[in-house]
Amino acid sequence: MITKLKYECSSDYLKHRENILELHKKNSGRVSEKLYDSLYIGNLYGEPLLGLCFDDQKIVGQENYIRQNVASNGWVYRSAIGINTIVDSNYRVFYGIFKELVKLTMNKMKENTDLLCAYANEESQRYYIKYFNWEISSKVQVFKKVIGYSGLSPKSLLTLFRPGKLYKDFSLKEVNKFDPIILDKIISNHLEFSKYSYFHKTAEFLNWKFLNNKHYELKGYVIEYQGNARGYLVTYDDGMELKIADFLIDRDDTNLFGMAISALAYIGLKRGKKRIVIYATPNCWYRETLKKQMFIRRWDLDFITASLNNKPISGNWIIQIGDFDIF
Repeated sequence: MITKLKYECSSDYLKHRENILELHKKNSGRVSEKLYDSLYIGNLYGEPLLGLCFDDQKIVGQENYIRQNVASNGWVYRSAIGINTIVDSNYRVFYGIFKELVKLTMNKMKENTDLLCAYANEESQRYYIKYFNWEISSKVQVFKKVIGYSGLSPKSLLTLFRPGKLYKDFSLKEVNKFDPIILDKIISNHLEFSKYSYFHKTAEFLNWKFLNNKHYELKGYVIEYQGNARGYLVTYDDGMELKIADFLIDRDDTNLFGMAISALAYIGLKRGKKRIVIYATPNCWYRETLKKQMFIRRWDLDFITASLNNKPISGNWIIQIGDFDIF
């Protein structure tokens, strides 16, 4: 006999926290409480939206979104990113939970959201596209640069051609907290300058998402050139890899970006890292600089979106690792 299930939208993460964690643990075998808390608590852009399916008091499915605004052609749009979609393995046949949760959350988000975004596995992606009019908005390409010699391999030998180095009048100044007085003017100027779509972040949002993160340990840098702040950079140490979680450079200066990559390679090598990892979309402004710096394209990911209010958002995207929780 098929059990009658109940569906609910909520923004009260703390009320449902233990039940949500239990579903994740049952599905994956383990769960990081710090990861969930870092995603759902304290977001300056607004409360999360939790699409929940209950069997009595037990959560057996969830389709959740967190707020992260999108900038496009000088405008900021209300956006949300889909994360932690899970259906209990005992309820995946006959109930249609995933379909009901997607309908529920998309209808609810129409009230105050312009755009939904996600990185979904292949099965979920096909479902979003076929039944709910999502689309692949961009390919996200994963690039890696070898910075540490590790034997006679072609990739390792590339470190001899573009080794990391420091530059006169240029520095990556490590900080524990981004200062809004320093960064927000650069971020605001960038918003007016840029002619593409990207996830818009203020200095305070960067502090919440990255530097105050209790799950991932990230490092923040202010990019300085000739005594002036020109942008920011956030990195994440993942074993032998140094990942560029997020960055912004005033007026998309490719010369400064090349210096930043080279300085980061120098810093990473000193810390014993072997590779630098960064995302790049096919037409992004810094892709050619990556090639010159001997980054090699390794694989692609699909970035999908759903427009809820028909806003004129540019299809030319720039996306960073830290825009999704897939470090």
